[in-house]
Amino acid sequence: MKVVIEFLETGHYKDNAWEGDMYIEKGERRAVTPAYAAQLVDEKKAIFQRVDEEK
Repeated sequence: MKVVIEFLETGHYKDNAWEGDMYIEKGERRAVTPAYAAQLVDEKKAIFQRVDEEK
């Protein structure tokens, strides 16, 4: 399962330790892990959009 969030700040983000970082522009939407989505929402760096169920 992934969670789609909208980023509120431009910057470099890293969802998993084994992945490279991503450069994200403010307003961009991406699917991330639920734990990372919760962290970014708590830090007010992103807002929740929807849950993306894997099929």
